[in-house]
Amino acid sequence: MNLFTPIADFGNYLFFCLLVGYVVLQFVPQSKKPTIQFPKSLLLICTLGIIIFTFVPVLVLIRFFDDTAGFAQAAASVILTTQVGQGWLFITVFAIFLWLTFYLERSKYIQGFWIVLMMIAIGYSSHVSSQSFVVGIFSHTTHFLMVTIWVGVLFHVSWFSRDKQHWSEFLQWFTPLAIVCIINIFASGFVIMFTIEKPAEYLDGWATPYGRMLLLKHISIIPIILFAVINGILSRKASTFSDYEPRKWLKSESLILLLVFYFTAVLGTLSPPYEMPPAAQTVETPTWVEWLFAKDILLPIEVDIAPTFLTVLLISVALLFLLLIIISYKKMSPVFATLFGGCFILTLYLGLIFSCALYPVI
Repeated sequence: MNLFTPIADFGNYLFFCLLVGYVVLQFVPQSKKPTIQFPKSLLLICTLGIIIFTFVPVLVLIRFFDDTAGFAQAAASVILTTQVGQGWLFITVFAIFLWLTFYLERSKYIQGFWIVLMMIAIGYSSHVSSQSFVVGIFSHTTHFLMVTIWVGVLFHVSWFSRDKQHWSEFLQWFTPLAIVCIINIFASGFVIMFTIEKPAEYLDGWATPYGRMLLLKHISIIPIILFAVINGILSRKASTFSDYEPRKWLKSESLILLLVFYFTAVLGTLSPPYEMPPAAQTVETPTWVEWLFAKDILLPIEVDIAPTFLTVLLISVALLFLLLIIISYKKMSPVFATLFGGCFILTLYLGLIFSCALYPVI
């Protein structure tokens, strides 16, 4: 079940993006977007899939109490008294209404209304809302909504468009929309991160699987920003050429975004530093193998930056991979750009991890 949880979270992110992107594009005139064909059956599957996948963390919690209280009593207690269970109930009700709205092909405004309510329910059941209720709901809902708007539109245009007509008109509104979304994503992301852990504890958090997965997520955002600059700004100059295919570059960006979704999904299954039980703490200095593979190396471990020739070399190579992404753009090779983006993430992660000195706190 623990292995299935990140898969379920990943599926949730993908399904929400597809639904939100579909609704947002309905508000855009046909003259300002490519021709997009998204099957109605896939809309219905995504909506039902969200109900199933959001139940997985609820089921994990039920099974945790199953041995002591029995399945039926544990299920009733978790669903009715915990934020995770109550959030799933709200999501299920709203998703049923959304499914009916899609099935009966009702107004796009009604579709948007039910999706926003589902977003609020996601924020209600989040980690951060358990730390600070009002701030948590608002920040997590805003963060998730901005991500799904930006990524959802990008997924539809890159994977479900049938032509590249009206590309300049599409960029005229999508580029500023993406900028607004990214700014809000960063702002709300900082609120979420610093609500869960203090800024001064970020580096020490690398001593935990949660902190290292958070680091991977943050690193993976860098090539996405570069791809966004290429697709939103630099591609304007190339869009006049008949052999230029912008959708291939959007697909490359979306593949890196899927990697971010995976890191985020795994992050949701890990315990934040404030939930680490004292009994699980250790003062043993971990080996590098345990460190790199995110073993349960828990506090109290103090982390300091101590760069070496190897770490400087790795970080320099990582920056070189970023440069190669731009070179790939000039050569019109988005496949190589995607590989270079993945190499950048791995190389920079290794460079930062190897630059850390670990000191047990006794």
